[in-house]
Amino acid sequence: MKNKNSFILLFIALIAVSSSAWVVRFFSETSAITLAFWRMFLASFFMFIFSYKTFFSFVPTKKIALSGFFLGIHFCLFFKSVQLSSIAEASLLGTIAPVFTMVYLFFWENSRPSFFSFLGLFFALAGSFLVIISPGDSVPESRVLGNLLAVGCSVAMAGVLIIGKKVRKDIGLMEFSRWLFFFASVTIFIIAILFNVNIFGFNKTEFTGFIFLALIPTLVGHNIFYYLIKSINPTTVAAIPLGEPFVSSLGGLYFFGETVSPTTVMGGAITLVGLYLIIRFND
Repeated sequence: MKNKNSFILLFIALIAVSSSAWVVRFFSETSAITLAFWRMFLASFFMFIFSYKTFFSFVPTKKIALSGFFLGIHFCLFFKSVQLSSIAEASLLGTIAPVFTMVYLFFWENSRPSFFSFLGLFFALAGSFLVIISPGDSVPESRVLGNLLAVGCSVAMAGVLIIGKKVRKDIGLMEFSRWLFFFASVTIFIIAILFNVNIFGFNKTEFTGFIFLALIPTLVGHNIFYYLIKSINPTTVAAIPLGEPFVSSLGGLYFFGETVSPTTVMGGAITLVGLYLIIRFND
């Protein structure tokens, strides 16, 4: 991550993924499951077109399917959290995946984080707790649920990155991403059936939003993540969106007039300090 190209990619990915919450807020009346499905399905469709020459030369593995399952869960939870909570809170709690990648590496990969990594874990969890309980303008019950869903989406993203780190060692980006997005869309489709959601009930304006979500936050933003995890610690890659809460909050304030409570600011600052310590001393 110290070379110039990696920092440029980091910045591009940050802007790209930050735009996702704005689109979800704009289509607040559209089902989160519908938004998530079409984002993944269209992203997979575009990736298959871009990589058609290798369509028959690669067979997806069970690990890619599992990673796609986690990605589908991630987007369903994140989109719903944005609709129930504020953009700032959902974006912040949706970027604490480094906490869970660290926990996984500690218990299952025999990784031994430093004292500062553990200190960072404490700060990240304490700050996230403050954000969850902070007062807001929306209904308290829905905010707490939305914030908890955002934490859940971070757990799911940690699963995507941990598995993706192992898979990407031997698989190209195009082959990995197209099947990852496809299996994510299949997962969301099954969820839609279970929750009786009609994912085909949308208008032209909503479909334009689906295409944007597929092209910018996904093909640009997430593909950069999956490109980097081949050679970089998954905890570090998981922390690429550290600036997302700030960028997303600015957009929330500008486009929707959403303010951020002092408790959320304090909790967010503590969380970001904790995440920085995890990244700085865990790679």
